[in-house]
Amino acid sequence: MNFTLRQLEFYIALAETLQISKAASRCHISQSSMTVSMRNLEDALNSQLFIRHPKGVSLTSAGERFLSHARKIIADSHAALEELHNQPELASGTVRIGLAETLSAYLIPTILSDIQNRFPLMEIIFEEATSPVLVNALQENQLDFCLLLTSNIKHDDDLKIETFIRSPRKLWTPIGHPLQSQSVVNLSDVEKSPFLLLITDEYPEVIQDYWQARGCVPDIQFRTNSFEAIRSLVAQGKGVTILSDLVYRPWSLEGLRVMRRTIDDCVTYMDVGVVSTLSKPFSPDCQRLVDFLRQRITRLN
Repeated sequence: MNFTLRQLEFYIALAETLQISKAASRCHISQSSMTVSMRNLEDALNSQLFIRHPKGVSLTSAGERFLSHARKIIADSHAALEELHNQPELASGTVRIGLAETLSAYLIPTILSDIQNRFPLMEIIFEEATSPVLVNALQENQLDFCLLLTSNIKHDDDLKIETFIRSPRKLWTPIGHPLQSQSVVNLSDVEKSPFLLLITDEYPEVIQDYWQARGCVPDIQFRTNSFEAIRSLVAQGKGVTILSDLVYRPWSLEGLRVMRRTIDDCVTYMDVGVVSTLSKPFSPDCQRLVDFLRQRITRLN
């Protein structure tokens, strides 16, 4: 089994765009080179990663499983290079960071050790709350900055917002769901299935606008602020949901499969980034921490 890091980068691009042309453009190669590279990768792995369609591709179950490994391999290779060249920062002091609930569950566990290793002398205090509470605390100078879902908040004039990554929202279904076999899935198709609604980080307001703008109404059967409850219920066939790739995991706690599909007539994103106030510039040490977070979080996309 021989494959290259470059092949994995191509594979990740195709898995995220699901179109040869878009993936090739993103990787700055020709469509034919992308096609040949993916066929060679499948041959090297002795496994089919993609199902080809007239308008694009979709991941097989093996492709879904391999995607997480590919991302980890690429991330680890970048981390190895950074470790060779980067030394721990001497920045010190205390930095208070407001943290959205979603990011507390899906971002911080991934990067906390890296932050502590890079800034061993800095006391970093995370405060988790809803976005309105955090923005209010930021405006009252109780926080230095916030890590928020920047797509879910009101962009007030006194806020400085920098988005690091855009995570596409997709349809989640159980394995074998009829929508997975359709060549095209529109939002009007989704409204025919029981819908499971996540109620954290202002998502209900976001998804309501998402549906109303297209004249559709979700058949909401269950509301919860638990990602794992949503994942388990989807895997058990109790309904479908629409959530971002950042919080996607292919297996429920019960070991059941969760599948993803792009909704063809409606693509939106969950943006993740830093929010601060225009009236309070970052200190040099705080700026170095923000620069490191930008670098580290961008790698997750």
